[in-house]
Amino acid sequence: MIKKRLDSKGNELYCGEYERKDGNYMYRYRTREGEVKYIYNDNLSELRIEESKAMLIEQINISKKIKGMILNDQYELWISSKFTLRDSTKEQYKFLYDAYIRNSLGKMRIEDITTYEIKCRYEKLHYVERKSVETISQIQNVLFQVMQSALECDIISRNPADRACKHLVRSHSKYTSTRKSLNKIQTRKLLLFLKENDQYKRWYPLIYTFIYTGLRISEMAAVQWDDIDYDNKTISIQKTIKYINGKDQRYKIYPPKTSSGKRILPLTVKMIEALELEKYHQNSEHIKCNVTVEGFKNFVFLTRKGTPISQETVNRALKRIVFEYNKQECFTETAKKIILPDITSHVLRHTFARILCESNINIKVAQKLLGHSDIETTMNIYTDVSEEFQMKEFFDKVKEL
Repeated sequence: MIKKRLDSKGNELYCGEYERKDGNYMYRYRTREGEVKYIYNDNLSELRIEESKAMLIEQINISKKIKGMILNDQYELWISSKFTLRDSTKEQYKFLYDAYIRNSLGKMRIEDITTYEIKCRYEKLHYVERKSVETISQIQNVLFQVMQSALECDIISRNPADRACKHLVRSHSKYTSTRKSLNKIQTRKLLLFLKENDQYKRWYPLIYTFIYTGLRISEMAAVQWDDIDYDNKTISIQKTIKYINGKDQRYKIYPPKTSSGKRILPLTVKMIEALELEKYHQNSEHIKCNVTVEGFKNFVFLTRKGTPISQETVNRALKRIVFEYNKQECFTETAKKIILPDITSHVLRHTFARILCESNINIKVAQKLLGHSDIETTMNIYTDVSEEFQMKEFFDKVKEL
């Protein structure tokens, strides 16, 4: 394993970056013609911005000399210049491009790619390969940036990816609707179903913890038993973990999504009971964590194989749980049937935000608990819940009249 190079402040130095004896930083690179060039700055972050600009200029110079360049070549030039991207974001871009663009549009000459070609690709992904509109929007984000870099290199005169998936987003109001969350009754019914159902009761501790901590899936997967302080009744969130698809399949540790993502959350008595129940389930089923990721091990929530949970695993389980619950509810002889909507791990996160709002928790406190760097994000969620409250209250009053 290659040892990371660090500066005197503990920051990782990338390839070509050096810290000088006077404390300033230097970046050394070689142009296509073989000329060695240097960039200097007393601030590492500012140096990387200068690096990105230099790589973009080099990219433009290369692109102008290469006629008939295919999209895959442009992508490699573009991604290599993105020094300021977080590692997790870069990995996500790479996965999306390799999985959905590289072997289709990626093999075409950039000049030959039209908006029509891109729309056809998106429609095939959605209607034939059954990819969600959300996934296609993420692909669009990557493709738009790659094509925009080709535009800046004067390879094309306009960006054909501009608004290329707008027709799909518009036609799926479900995707563009307000944030979904479970109300009190739905939450209670879901947890009761999990507690009583022999097939799905092993999912109760995880889903309960999701609902009452509001953790992101990558944060939940990274929680270790050492992060839980039973004496002070807290859980420490300091990192995230993601599974990297592709040829080099592996888990990787990242810092939280934002600087506010590092936080200490309170644990109620019931949450501690849920965690103890998770430990009991794992012991009874002989499940042990068999993965060490960059020195971290003993993760709390595991699959049956002893690996950390992933978004795909959790959302697939939630889909089955909702289906079985709704089927059971339909055959239950009750005056009012409570049907659950589609649920994902992020719906459970919004459910926690809803609980905070309905409990009149101060919005600044909610922001810290949710790990939002921007209070506007928290306010938007609170607004959605408040509007639903107002509508419910209005119709309740009308019924009374």
